Amino acid sequence: MAAARVACDVCREDQLQMECCSGGLLRGGGGSTTALPDAAADGGEEEQQPDRISALPDDLLLRILTCLGCARAAAHTALLARRWRGLWARLPELSFHCIAPAPLQAALAMVVPTPALLDIDLCHYSHHALGSSGVASLLGAAAAVAPAEFVFHVAVTVRGNPVVLPCFDRTASIKLDVRSVDFTLPPPPAGGFPALESLHLDYCSIDLADMIPRCPRLRKLSIPSWNSDTLTVCSPSLEELGVYAIVQISSINIVTPVLKRLYLNAHCGISTNFGFAFSAPAVEDLTWKCECKIISYSFGVLWRMWSMSFELMQLSNNSECATLQPQHHPRVGVLSLILETSVFIGVSTRSFEQEISRFQVIANLSVLELNVSSQGHVYGAIVLHLLGLCPHVQRLRVMPYDFGVENACFANYRCDQPNNWRSQSISLTDLIEVEIGGFRGQDHEVDLLKVILRCAPVLEIVTVRFSRKVSLSDSGCMGINGILKAYPSVQFNIYY
Repeated sequence: MAAARVACDVCREDQLQMECCSGGLLRGGGGSTTALPDAAADGGEEEQQPDRISALPDDLLLRILTCLGCARAAAHTALLARRWRGLWARLPELSFHCIAPAPLQAALAMVVPTPALLDIDLCHYSHHALGSSGVASLLGAAAAVAPAEFVFHVAVTVRGNPVVLPCFDRTASIKLDVRSVDFTLPPPPAGGFPALESLHLDYCSIDLADMIPRCPRLRKLSIPSWNSDTLTVCSPSLEELGVYAIVQISSINIVTPVLKRLYLNAHCGISTNFGFAFSAPAVEDLTWKCECKIISYSFGVLWRMWSMSFELMQLSNNSECATLQPQHHPRVGVLSLILETSVFIGVSTRSFEQEISRFQVIANLSVLELNVSSQGHVYGAIVLHLLGLCPHVQRLRVMPYDFGVENACFANYRCDQPNNWRSQSISLTDLIEVEIGGFRGQDHEVDLLKVILRCAPVLEIVTVRFSRKVSLSDSGCMGINGILKAYPSVQFNIYY
């Protein structure tokens, strides 16, 4: 194989560190390989006394070479016997690593078309940085091989002109991990992907509105690092979609009639003028995650909503609200919010209600999870406000996470606002289960529990988990006893 003789010194050192290439076949220096044994070199004795392995049929030899997991190692077996020469090019699975671009392209030209897998991994070798032309050249050579599955990892690229992604008309799975490359497609009618079922794009970009219509059989689309502010996915065949956006999203348009699984994480949030269109009537497993940073001054102290996530999941009928269960349990919507008090002064253009409604999740909501960092402040009013936004909630979890904060707030804070929240009445006609964690038995915590009990006529289970800092003799623990007696129909689970 040409790559063995012209690989650069850095690649050679890397090769010798790998199990598949460290068996002594590359010990020679200066680009040469270890000399062949005399019998193999002249070919005479090999023909008179062939070894037993070389006598095996090609199919069995190819299975042996496949076990090496490395195209280079398979090519180097020709040093042992002439019978093995050229067999590597017919391997059903080809993996290339630690190889310079030029010999790699020469090797691809020798490959017999349509292997089951072509895996090119240049991720760890920054000394072979590729420009746009280098990436395009390797992709063109790979497309000519026409593998059923194609994996292409390149760690370092030099930004340049967009790279035209060639047509892979017989490839069912493509995984591209190419840093800082913008892909384009050739103008129609060229550049189709008629066999493509799975597409994975990482650290690179492409116009999905142009790509997806050219993939009539696409079932799975995965984008771990989406770097465009718009996301348009319209596909009649797509069943799984996963996107992790690394820039702020301004527009989402998803129309997928047979989509079953959806994961969308807008890590950097969504813009103020957010456009949202979503149609996936068959979806069963759904997760929205979004960074928010919405601010509210309506509760006496500045509250900030850091993030919001919505999931469709299967729940049991016990007190563990987020436990995945077998298929016979119905799927319900779970909204999780992370809230904290803050000294940051800022202006928010949206309310909590507007932020939640932008993803159209309230109508399908059954479980509300509030992760609250109150820094010792009163949080009853904001909890009741969010409950009022979700009138059909069946389960509520309130989980404070005040790390190391033990004392109540200073007396001059007005966090107990509005001052009538303890007498508030909200409609909680569907609420059947409540769990409150980190309970310290402070007056405002007890009062919040009383309001919920009073407004939830069908409440069945209340779970209270006391903070480790609370003693059984504290007034808050004693106050729980009176609540237990006042609501004998409710099952209380108290954990100290």
